Amino acid sequence: MEFSVFRQVLVRALGHMQSIVEKRATLPILMNVKLEVADDLILSATNVDLELVEHVAADVTLVGKTTVPVQMLYDIVRHLPEDSEISFKQSGDLLVVSCGSAVFRIPTLPAENFPAMAGSNLTTKFQMTTGDLAHLINQTKFAIPTDDVRYHLGGIFFHISNDDGDSKLTAGATDAQRMALCAMPAPAGSAEMPSVILPRRVIGELSKLLEDATVDDVMLELSDTKARFSIGGAILTSKLVDAQYPNYRVVIPKGNDKIAVMNRKQFLGAVDLVSQASVDKTKSVQLTFSMNKLVVNASSPDSGTGTQELDIEYNGDASFTVTFNVKFLMDVVGQVEGEKIQMEMQDPLSPTILKSTDKDTDALFILMPMRM
Repeated sequence: MEFSVFRQVLVRALGHMQSIVEKRATLPILMNVKLEVADDLILSATNVDLELVEHVAADVTLVGKTTVPVQMLYDIVRHLPEDSEISFKQSGDLLVVSCGSAVFRIPTLPAENFPAMAGSNLTTKFQMTTGDLAHLINQTKFAIPTDDVRYHLGGIFFHISNDDGDSKLTAGATDAQRMALCAMPAPAGSAEMPSVILPRRVIGELSKLLEDATVDDVMLELSDTKARFSIGGAILTSKLVDAQYPNYRVVIPKGNDKIAVMNRKQFLGAVDLVSQASVDKTKSVQLTFSMNKLVVNASSPDSGTGTQELDIEYNGDASFTVTFNVKFLMDVVGQVEGEKIQMEMQDPLSPTILKSTDKDTDALFILMPMRM
């Protein structure tokens, strides 16, 4: 095997690979990246549940394949000069990597022992723009639980919904304290797709590929157990969360009659500023609504209090107070698009709806108040 490749294209692909590979795998070969050269260079990495294959342009002299430790190769390549060309040549059990006067000899393991994710019948196949898929993910991923206890909630729930008579591709995530939903018209060919839960780990890797994408479209292939995403020269395949996602519709409140509308950036800034006075473990902020006024308040025994008033639109006659976790509130408000945010409330302990007043937006957020 002998080939050469430019550093700038290789370092990006290796960056994707090294984040998939486990740092302490039970099998040494699982810490390796597979390098296969034919018409171009094909890199493969897996942690058994997740597999990434990426094609990179290369000048091939001699075809072949092998595997090398991905972290070592990535560290070497990212320290080489930006515009350099790197040469690779297999010599027995070593891969010789050279660039200018620098030469590295890296131990290899046979490519024949590298595990490949078993194929499955990916029954649904459709295409959508990389921007639309990134939007669905970015609007909802913050609400995925960070622990592994609630296995059935450990990802984004992608499914087709028909709540208003129109078929929509919907993404949802919740950690039981907050919920994020985002929907858009179902792409052609997606109407019969199975409802799937994409694991948190996959969402992270997919987000990186979408961010680095140099193409406009992504191909999705789905079955009940696996998902595959083809983005340019990269193919990401993953197992799905094997669980039933809860019926999130029962959580969406129907009778929230206290409605406040305010400038989103001003509200976010006030919560961020006033919360500096809340240093306890709960890190809470209290919102008091009255006729066209909002008082944002935070306090703690050691740091005193912080208060800021905002001019808002509010339909209630009597004063109404509700308390939220600061981080959760800021996470949600930070995702709302548009100039103004609308909060729909019922009582101090019932779920609050947050959304943009912009009719063109497609996201809905639910936040549980804190019990004080």
